Amino acid sequence: MKRLNVRLFGLALLALGYGAFTLSSSAQAPQPVPAQPRTVEVQGKIIRTGTDQFIVQTRDNKQVTLFVNPRTKYLMKDKAVLFTDLRVGVPVTVSYITEGDRFIGNTVNIVEENVQPAVPVEGTVLEGEVVRVIGQDQVVVRTAGNKEVIVFVDPKTTYLFDNKPGQFVDLRPGAGITINYDVRDQKNFARRIVGPLRRR
Repeated sequence: MKRLNVRLFGLALLALGYGAFTLSSSAQAPQPVPAQPRTVEVQGKIIRTGTDQFIVQTRDNKQVTLFVNPRTKYLMKDKAVLFTDLRVGVPVTVSYITEGDRFIGNTVNIVEENVQPAVPVEGTVLEGEVVRVIGQDQVVVRTAGNKEVIVFVDPKTTYLFDNKPGQFVDLRPGAGITINYDVRDQKNFARRIVGPLRRR
C-alpha cells in the first residue's frame, strides 16, 4: 500500500512539474513584431529610366535611384498609368521604403501639369535612318548622302515618336528620324529626336 502511495505521489509530482513547465513556456514574452519600413517621399524630375528603376533629380540637385516591383503603383491625376509612362524630364512625387541598400517605390505620382513644354527646334538638323545604337548614349544615323553620323544623347534629350513621348530604348535600326543637335567638344549632342518610327 505504501509502495502504491509513493508511486501515486511520484506521478502527481511529475504531472505538476510538467504543468509548471508548460505554463512557464506559454508565459514567455511574445516575439516582437518586425517594425514596418518607414515610408519616405521624394520630389523631383526623372533624368533616366531603366528596366526596373529610374533616377530622380531633386530640387537641390541630388540624384536618387528608385527601384520598382510588381507592387509599385503609378498614378497621374489619381488615375492608374504604366511604368512606361515615366519619361525623362517628367516631374514626379515618389513615396518609397528602404530594403537593404535599395529604395523601393510604393507609389509614383506623375505631376502632369508641371511638365515642361517640348524643347523648341534649335541647333543643326539631321535627317536619316538609324543604323545602330551604341551603349546607352549613342545612335548612328545614315543620311541621304549615305554618310554615317554619330549622335550622343544626354538627360536633356527629348524624344517624340508617332507624336508620343518616347525614350532612347525606342530607337531601332531602320527607323527614320530627325535630330536637332548641337556640337560640343567636337561631338554631336541631340536636343531632340523625332520620328515616325517605322514598324517592323
